Amino acid sequence: MATPYRLKRSSVNNKRPTLSDLEKGELAFNFYNGHLFAEVDTGGVGIGTTIANLTPWREQFAVNEIHYTGIVSATTYNGNQVIGTPAGGFKSGAFTINNTDHTKDSINELNFILGKLVPPAPDTFNGLAVSLTGTAGVGRLCQGFTPTNNTGGSAPSAGTQYTRNTDSTITTNYINDVGPGDNGTVRGFVNAVGVGTTTLDTTVNNKTIDAIQIADNKDAAQSTRNTGITSQFYQVYDVRLINAASPDGFNKAFFTHGSATSGEVFWYEDPSTVSAPVISFSTPAAPSSPPTPNYSSFIPHYSQAAGNAFTYTVTVTNASGDMYTQNRLLKSDGQTAGFVNPGHKDYDDFVGGTLPPAQNFGVGSGAQIAMSQAPRDLHLTLTSNHFTSYDTVTPYGAHNNQRPSFSTNINIMGTTARGNTVIDEDDIRITGTLGETVTGAGTTASRVPSVAASDNPDQSSVGAGTTYVWTGNATGTPAVFDAIVRGGVLRHDQTNYASGYLPVGPNLSSGRSGAQYFQFQFFRSAVSEFNINITGSYAGCKVCMPDNSAWVTGLSNTNGWADMFQAYSGSGTPNNANPGCSDGGAMNGSSGTFKCVFGEQSSTNEGDSRILVRVKLTSGAGSVTALSISAT
Repeated sequence: MATPYRLKRSSVNNKRPTLSDLEKGELAFNFYNGHLFAEVDTGGVGIGTTIANLTPWREQFAVNEIHYTGIVSATTYNGNQVIGTPAGGFKSGAFTINNTDHTKDSINELNFILGKLVPPAPDTFNGLAVSLTGTAGVGRLCQGFTPTNNTGGSAPSAGTQYTRNTDSTITTNYINDVGPGDNGTVRGFVNAVGVGTTTLDTTVNNKTIDAIQIADNKDAAQSTRNTGITSQFYQVYDVRLINAASPDGFNKAFFTHGSATSGEVFWYEDPSTVSAPVISFSTPAAPSSPPTPNYSSFIPHYSQAAGNAFTYTVTVTNASGDMYTQNRLLKSDGQTAGFVNPGHKDYDDFVGGTLPPAQNFGVGSGAQIAMSQAPRDLHLTLTSNHFTSYDTVTPYGAHNNQRPSFSTNINIMGTTARGNTVIDEDDIRITGTLGETVTGAGTTASRVPSVAASDNPDQSSVGAGTTYVWTGNATGTPAVFDAIVRGGVLRHDQTNYASGYLPVGPNLSSGRSGAQYFQFQFFRSAVSEFNINITGSYAGCKVCMPDNSAWVTGLSNTNGWADMFQAYSGSGTPNNANPGCSDGGAMNGSSGTFKCVFGEQSSTNEGDSRILVRVKLTSGAGSVTALSISAT
């Protein structure tokens, strides 16, 4: 039978019964402390039996409070636990605490204050740009086909420029120093396809999983993106895609980390198999019905008239694939030495061309355009590189510095007088203040007939009037002793202009091996000395005042011609004994400025104030590129 219920008592302070004092079912009550005790058998067989205090608290007399000494365990406490007063009282600090405050409110306030002391977390990559590396540059989409769109979003549009890729894999640049670097899952995507996933923890997470690569995982105090973060609070990391699969067509890539999503990067994986572009030309054609040419020494030259344009066809093969580079298909390298710049040409300038161009434009059968180049307003002979060179660039390659092949020499003579830079028979310049101008005589020197195959031809029968006029500015044949001004150059000439030259001219290849002369005149009064400025090689130079009787008489042995290859005697007038008229250094067949002096004579004593200059050229000394007269 069970032990009968009994109640034992004690009035001794802190008296706690032992197992021998109580049997099961008995209670012990300590009236001094107000505690009630019972025997507790946890095992049911006497093992683990102990005496338990059924009332472990103590009432605070007169204030209706219960005090408990020791540890209280509870899963949840929903009440407002009062802080009370600590030993020694409250200390001053971040906020004021009262002994009646509730613990949960004070903890919340402390958390708020501590939060102000914690540094801001590093930026995530939310919205940060993603860029590609190792691609094939950029290109614009052609029209006439529907590109594959793998993005699930807006389709790519013709004419728009996109990053171009060709190796079916893509790698991004790193997004640097983003957080959190110690928790969360980072994922990489190409279009909607995950290409790599990794979960971060508090260790160093540098690793590559599939196509996602984490690097430089470190304490956020070392961040260059967010500076000034206190150490040991956060971590940051770098992330990129590496060798992720890239399907043909329009694609995008991005990252996620928790709720953060990076920006998107787009590209076009170009499956085109088009080869590099190739530029080719037809043979340039001379103008079929050119205007009347300009003549110099009876040699025809093309002027800058539009009717003198040469034409040819440019063909560009492989002008596009799926993509093209820019609207300009053919880049002109500019004007040449003799022909104007034809300008750049866009796709829609070509036969059948459009903007944007069609897919595979010029593949198989090249794209063509007719080109036209007119001569420039210059005096010259083109012997090479006549026409403009061109460049073309597509996403598939380039072909540069290509020009039409043309071996025929081309003579060009513009309508603008250019005696200051070249030899112009009608415009031999006089510079500086030289004597006095003669009414009706003009301000420049001009060519006149050479009269005879002689260093010192008789000028007595040649007046200054209209009979003494050079006619080489029209069709005709020069005398065998007349030097030729062709393309702005004075030359001893034995050229067959009927072959190998355009425009076709006379055949000067025979009977012209002897000396040839270039004679010109100018009219100035009160001239007793002047400079001859010459560039090139020549065999002689003579000066004459044919209507000055005293001058001609004194130089009767040379028909009035004084010699610039001989020095002036230093006094008097040049004469048979001393025919030299070069002062300060005689001419010698080379370039320079040489002073001619008349001694005691001047052009005022010449009936028409006419001065003749005669330049001799031979096969070995026969090319002058510049010639002028100037005041000393």
